[in-house]
Amino acid sequence: MNTNGQGCGLIHLMSVDIYTTNLPKDECIRRLQNHAGRIGGSQQWSERTVTAKVRGDRFRLFMRGPANARNSFAPFFYGRFEEGGGKACIRGRFRMHPFVRGFLFLWFGGLMVIGSLIVLLPATAWGSGRPPPVLVVLGPAGMMLLGYGLVCFGQRLGKGQLASLRCFIERELDARPYVAESSIKA
Repeated sequence: MNTNGQGCGLIHLMSVDIYTTNLPKDECIRRLQNHAGRIGGSQQWSERTVTAKVRGDRFRLFMRGPANARNSFAPFFYGRFEEGGGKACIRGRFRMHPFVRGFLFLWFGGLMVIGSLIVLLPATAWGSGRPPPVLVVLGPAGMMLLGYGLVCFGQRLGKGQLASLRCFIERELDARPYVAESSIKA
């Protein structure tokens, strides 16, 4: 379970957050649907407005507002409800929007391919018969570091949004982070 949201990059975003609530699954879905599609064309955005998209027992939470619209790396919570004994369990992950994840995959994947070709191609492939200049070899590595730095910076800017989404889940769904019994005994 990820409870601290610490770290930079994508690793800490891959862990699952689990919340438990005494509310039944249907009540949780109803409460989220009250936040679905809140922002209309004429309605003003306000800071810290949480919007939900609900499809069956799956949902997505995200922050709306002028500042949030400018951060492509802002966190979204993708979750689903499970029910047992009249209580709901919420499992989900904080991730970036799928479009941004796809772009990052293309960005880093393309840089890996270009960097590999530069390093692995024989000198004769360069036309001049000489190996490529050092700056050409270091270019893709520098662009990878720049991309990683932008992701870290964007996630740092989105830390407040991450905390607000966690508070929203706890407040609106009367949910608490799940703590395994083995971690309580330790």
